[in-house]
Amino acid sequence: MTLATVPRYESTQPDTDGGHAVVVGASIAGLCTARILADAFDEVTVIDRDPLPDEPVARRSVPQARQIHILWEAGRTTLEDLFPGYSEDLLAAGGVAIDGQHDLYTYGQGDFLAAGSKPFPLYAATRPLYEQVLRRHVSRLDAVQLWDRCQCVDYLVDDAATAVTGVAIRNEDAGRAELSTDLVVDATGRTSRTPVWLENHDYTPPVMDEVHINVAYSTTFIERPTDDARMIGVLAEAPRTRGGAVLPVEGDRWLVNLHGVHGDHPPTDTAGFEDFAGSLPTPELKHLLDEHPWVSEEIHHYPFQSNRRHRYEDLDRFPNGLVVVGDAIASFNPIYGQGMSVAALEALVLHHVLATDGREALALRFFARVAEVVDTAWMMAIGADFGFPQTRGPKPRGTALFDWYLSRLFRRAHTDGALTDAFTSVLSMQQPPTVLFRPRILWRVLGPARSGSSLQSRTPSQGDVTDHDEGDEADFAAKRKP
Repeated sequence: MTLATVPRYESTQPDTDGGHAVVVGASIAGLCTARILADAFDEVTVIDRDPLPDEPVARRSVPQARQIHILWEAGRTTLEDLFPGYSEDLLAAGGVAIDGQHDLYTYGQGDFLAAGSKPFPLYAATRPLYEQVLRRHVSRLDAVQLWDRCQCVDYLVDDAATAVTGVAIRNEDAGRAELSTDLVVDATGRTSRTPVWLENHDYTPPVMDEVHINVAYSTTFIERPTDDARMIGVLAEAPRTRGGAVLPVEGDRWLVNLHGVHGDHPPTDTAGFEDFAGSLPTPELKHLLDEHPWVSEEIHHYPFQSNRRHRYEDLDRFPNGLVVVGDAIASFNPIYGQGMSVAALEALVLHHVLATDGREALALRFFARVAEVVDTAWMMAIGADFGFPQTRGPKPRGTALFDWYLSRLFRRAHTDGALTDAFTSVLSMQQPPTVLFRPRILWRVLGPARSGSSLQSRTPSQGDVTDHDEGDEADFAAKRKP
């Protein structure tokens, strides 16, 4: 399930009975969910154990906050529907508008993919800035309150433990307290304790699929010319265990990320970081590090051991008054940057589930629908991970064939922009992976190789930055300087 297959958000309120909802976790998933619940409940309280200042700061409970994050078009469009003006506010706060056709360079199978056939927007920033702008929009909702420095310590239940009726919280100032609720949403991410809580209350916890990839990320910042918005991805792909990426972000900076899988992890010292970048199969990342001043010598490191997916959709019994969203359902190798888009689409699914049949058996209906959103990102992430023979975990049928086909598509896409368009539409979660198997795409991938002097590969050299149509360049230049 992707942007093309989920109906867009409708602002008409679902036919519900008001009441009070609590969202545990002010993550991207939690904030998007709070927006949806504001249509259906009189009062929505978002609680988080971290401080939530009106500044773009990395939160302690988000250890990946200083790593690269990408807001693909499916996520951006959904956020714009939920929070009108979000995109412009992000740019006004310093975010960068990228012309994906010209400024996005994706390396795979030995070369960079050809430019696509038409411009498409990307909006780039650091994770703290994405969150800050989103918190501002959520805080403007009359029904929503944000409580920071507040930790959920338990769910409250009725006598038969068939329904969650509230949360026990601990606040730095007020100590322990209890909140009565009509709905609790767990948006606490990979640290979610809901599976253990279910088992302790005589429910069958969801089966967890775990695919071990042992990846780690190291990231720093370098200075960036204001008019240079190149975004470069050289992702690890079997058998090469190393990769990297460059993202233009606020403050005239590039975020430079290096990553390695199955223990081939990037260093956190300056010399080691540069050497690791120099070992990549294309020199652009190393050149940027050499040619542009570092903002600081600090290098942020983040290990990620495994993809995890809790199969809530397979449960046939679940307490009323409780729902689980975001990384608490599934978290994937962040290499493709789909987490924020998945979170936004999950909130959109919750909106439609509430609008269709209200709160009756809400969780089980939501889990059944949202599994289709998770499927798309899960297939992309673990499909790539299983290209490495060291990867361990449940392997979906057809993974090897899909990997072979995608590798061939990449090789053809070095000189075929139509294939770049198709792949990017799937990566950005606008279209389902099935579009890669439509007859015209199949023919371009499996048929005779195209030839011609105009079919040349591209590289992200500085000279390419200004090679735009005048209209496109003027439009994107205006967006970069709101």
